[in-house]
Amino acid sequence: MSSMEKIQPENTVKEVVEKFPVTRRIFETYGIMCGGNTLPDKPLSFFARMHNINPTALIDDLQKLIDGESDTNSEISITKPQTEHVYELFVKTSIIIVLSTGCLYGASLLAYMAFNNSPSSVSWILTETHGDTQVYGWVGLFIMGISYFALPKFWNTMLYSTPLAYKSFFLMVAGIFLSFVFKTISYYSGFFPLTIMALLGCTLQIASIAIFIYVICRTYFSSGKEKFEIYEGFLLSSYLWFIFQAIVFVALYFHFTVVGHTSIPEILKNPIRHIQIVGFSCMVIIGIFTKTLPIFLGIQEPDKKISTYVLYILNISIALRTISEFYREYTSNLFVFFNIVFCLAGVLETFGILLFIYNLNLFNYKKRVVNTINLPTGFRKYIRAALIWLFVSEASLLTFTVYESITGERVSHSLFGAYRHAIFVGFISMMILGCASKMIPLSKGVKLCSTKLLNASFVLINIGCVFRVIAQPLSSHIYPQLYPLLGISGFIEYAAMFCFGINAWKTMRLDTKEESTEQIKVATASTNVYQLIKQYPQSLDILVGFGFKQLKNPVLRNTLARTISIGQAAQINPVNLDDLLRELNKTIKICVGVKVA
Repeated sequence: MSSMEKIQPENTVKEVVEKFPVTRRIFETYGIMCGGNTLPDKPLSFFARMHNINPTALIDDLQKLIDGESDTNSEISITKPQTEHVYELFVKTSIIIVLSTGCLYGASLLAYMAFNNSPSSVSWILTETHGDTQVYGWVGLFIMGISYFALPKFWNTMLYSTPLAYKSFFLMVAGIFLSFVFKTISYYSGFFPLTIMALLGCTLQIASIAIFIYVICRTYFSSGKEKFEIYEGFLLSSYLWFIFQAIVFVALYFHFTVVGHTSIPEILKNPIRHIQIVGFSCMVIIGIFTKTLPIFLGIQEPDKKISTYVLYILNISIALRTISEFYREYTSNLFVFFNIVFCLAGVLETFGILLFIYNLNLFNYKKRVVNTINLPTGFRKYIRAALIWLFVSEASLLTFTVYESITGERVSHSLFGAYRHAIFVGFISMMILGCASKMIPLSKGVKLCSTKLLNASFVLINIGCVFRVIAQPLSSHIYPQLYPLLGISGFIEYAAMFCFGINAWKTMRLDTKEESTEQIKVATASTNVYQLIKQYPQSLDILVGFGFKQLKNPVLRNTLARTISIGQAAQINPVNLDDLLRELNKTIKICVGVKVA
């Protein structure tokens, strides 16, 4: 290397650190060396790309430190990696979709049904495309975005590839657009080439999901984790069900298009929807909240054995229902056998869901964490309401399953539609709103923009869901006078989503601001991690020594640490809280003593 006074992109990490040892701190801060002793003999530009860092920003930070423009003892201001931005694109787009082709479009269809006093007045293709955008656009994009943000944090690593994450986004959006537009047009026009465009859209969705799973798996393996946790089993199952249903749906859609059918038969469509709702959406939510709820709410961690049982039971029940629902219709000789399997699947699923709710300990006040932690609980009502809706929907599904098994007759579309709405909006969407109210502020290191909007969303979505679930079956079978209630229910839910969208969007646009705080004299479980490190920089070494290596990264210190107390941190990375507080308070006393002297 000719001149090391001016760092170049082709200079290696090893060259820079050996020439200027002080720069090691910057590389460790960026996560490039992770505190190891091995000096990578690769160009700076290569490592910057691999760690999703702007190469120019990295070189500028190194140059400033070498030239003496940065204090070697001060906090280094580091450009936020692209991985911290990628999830926002997913979340914002999911909000746009739910406020357009999702909730607003669905509310308009519902109002049209109510105006005509007939659920069948709306073509199946319109309700199908609405459902697809909700599954792939609203739930799919949101969950992909949150996974890209949260899972690397859980695994103490960085996202494997930001460019691939962006590719999965654009492929999914293109797939949703092509599928939504050309399914409808090809159905009404009967022009076959347009069907090819719809199939292309579905294929792009498969490609997007495949890339997403690949990035998540590579991120996991790059973390070097040795112990597989149960929440990861739920996430892996949900991702596999997600891509499985997409592949099956495309294969069936292609087959029935070729043979001249205008739609996949209902007997095949129902199992696919069940996989989308329970196999993908519910499983991923169960996985995320198995990991995060004990941290966010200060409740006892779910029993790992029970969680394992829930994982197996739900996967088995989904598989059995998918197979039996198809074969009991097409194999008359084995109808009784598959009918029994169908009923067993419903019983197993309900049992698994009840076991999950019980294992969360959310309703058991005796199982709260003993440590006194001042935990934010603003979204607790969302979680409880969502679990109540989950219980109602699963009880309904079990009732319908037993009825169909005994009588051999299908439950009416109105009743089954009410069930699907209860679980999709009441549980899944409610959980997403609750998750967003925590994850989005957490990612920015700020507070939620508006508690009033959060409360308004909660009230409106529950009112709308109650109106829909009650009015849909009653108006179709008993009281046609309830059709107006059915018609307005969708717009009430849209108002809830609109309040949520405004709240989430404004929160993502907030800048991290310094808040005045009192001098910390004693570290307790409720002490804010960021303020502790800010007032007593020496405490960072203690926290890192106890295993909180994430705090070496200033990006995480300026985001996650702002919203987490010491007690919560001890739950994320289980350590002896008493020992940690004892060491921290020793450091505080020493620092205060130095200041006084």
